[in-house]
Amino acid sequence: MASLHDRVGIVTGSSSGIGAATARALAAEGMTVVLAARRLERLSAVADTIRAEGGRAEVAEFDLRDEASVDALVDSTVQWHGRLDALVNNAAMGILRRIEDGDTAEWRAVVETNVLGTLAACRAALRHMLPRGSGDLVNMTSVSAFEAWPYLGVYAGSKAAVHAFSNSLRAEVGGRGIRVMTMQVHGIATEFAAGFDPQALETAGKRWVDLGLLNREAEVIDPAHVGRTIAFMLAQPPSVSLHDVTLRPRNN
Repeated sequence: MASLHDRVGIVTGSSSGIGAATARALAAEGMTVVLAARRLERLSAVADTIRAEGGRAEVAEFDLRDEASVDALVDSTVQWHGRLDALVNNAAMGILRRIEDGDTAEWRAVVETNVLGTLAACRAALRHMLPRGSGDLVNMTSVSAFEAWPYLGVYAGSKAAVHAFSNSLRAEVGGRGIRVMTMQVHGIATEFAAGFDPQALETAGKRWVDLGLLNREAEVIDPAHVGRTIAFMLAQPPSVSLHDVTLRPRNN
């Protein structure tokens, strides 16, 4: 596998969960990592941990729904380090609600964050990667994009959109030195559901079990496993691409 030493990467949504674990995994393999999210204090704590472990990390407060903020994140990274080798688009949000009870403002926030924000981040990175003829984009999706998860329809739709445009983007730039890879996950121990209404989550959970989507006996996966998998994807030789990877509990 190729070394991640001397490479520079951005991980969005890296103040906790999968993003934080990914930043730590990439830094452990020698990559200089720029951690980006809205919660600056949490970002700084993750970066301090990386530095204590011997890695190189910087933090950048940004909002994925603000194109100017996205462009500034990418441009400043290139200005500081002279290059951008990898962008891990992990930042996202979800809502738990039936379509019939949907709130338009919530829908708009999900689409603007998960779809438009990820598109804007890819575009900003490509402005620097394409002239060099090299670079990696890793877009996080979800198994819900390919399965019928009630109460998660809007989130699932946004992740299906990310998967679809990633495939199209791969066809556009794959021959120009850029890898576009996706990872869909399920059963990861994160804060994703922390903001959901507990009663609604209980109702949804029972429905997911009834439909065979959720096995409550399955072991929840540590985000560190996701981070190490992404590091493995990025460490493949330039001619090799793990186009789409699914990571979920063995018995779910």
